[in-house]
Amino acid sequence: MSALPGAAPQRLLALVGANWTTQAIGAAVQVGVVDHLAKKPRRVAELAKLTKSDPDALARLMRSLVSLDLCAEAGGRYALTPMGSLLREDAPGSIRWWALWCCGQQWALWSDLAVSVKTGKSARERAGGKAGYAHLERDAESALVFNRAMAGLTRRVGGEVARVTNWRGTKRVVDVGGGHGELLVELLKEKPSIEGILFDLPHAAKGAAARFREAGIAERCTVVTGSFFEALPEGADAYVLKSILHNWNDAKALAILKRCHAAMGPGSRVVLVERVMPERPRGGRRDNAILRSDLNMLVSLGGRERTRREFAAMLAAAGFGKPAVKATATDYSVIEAKPRA
Repeated sequence: MSALPGAAPQRLLALVGANWTTQAIGAAVQVGVVDHLAKKPRRVAELAKLTKSDPDALARLMRSLVSLDLCAEAGGRYALTPMGSLLREDAPGSIRWWALWCCGQQWALWSDLAVSVKTGKSARERAGGKAGYAHLERDAESALVFNRAMAGLTRRVGGEVARVTNWRGTKRVVDVGGGHGELLVELLKEKPSIEGILFDLPHAAKGAAARFREAGIAERCTVVTGSFFEALPEGADAYVLKSILHNWNDAKALAILKRCHAAMGPGSRVVLVERVMPERPRGGRRDNAILRSDLNMLVSLGGRERTRREFAAMLAAAGFGKPAVKATATDYSVIEAKPRA
């Protein structure tokens, strides 16, 4: 068999070796490079002293960050690029905690993907753990990283949810499994007439209350702890679930939707904020992001991304009518449905 023509081998080698970018980005945050460069450009020798790092090893990391367009070098000094600045704690839409989650808690799970493909079960399920995020109740450090990672990602989506959804006549919204409440913060900032209820497990409650105070909307928000498999606060006008159903298999996701249905009053609706899997993915950045998330759900939680048809079928089985699907400027779509009459 002759060698493949063109750049195919080089492209494949780059894909196989892409793990280096996750860890280089994570190291830039973990070592403290991002925090020190956020203040001013610095030379490697100064950075090495500040971060207590080996100067030669740090210089090699800095070269990689320049190659990834996270840093720029001029006259021997390194500075964050606009993209690198997204790793700052105070950056709007910060990706800092997602980088830490991916290079840390999630890293080992991906090495187990082949077994998840063979068994259809996540690494955690096969290790005897519970599905979902109940394990975060026993791991405060992981809970902090996870909830901050989700807050950073949700901040980028919340404004779009407020923009594309018709909130006219909506007085009370329940954010189901809302973590630290970033979606409610964005929504309530845009819609001052709405009140919110954050509903999640206890590991999220303290952070959510603090976030609401910080955002100046605490008087319009209530934090309620509990499991969405048991019962939800009743009588709200809208039940918003961002990136919740994709964490679960079809049976569990259906059970969550049925709990939403049971809590609803006349005129209530469910608002799902999820990635919608294309029927035939064709590659490209957006499709690949959804496909990556789908495999991430498989190996870590036993969940999945779903197509528009699959969402419609699941909503129908839970007692809802035909959903309306609206695209956003992000990788997420808003899927709205009301209980069938």
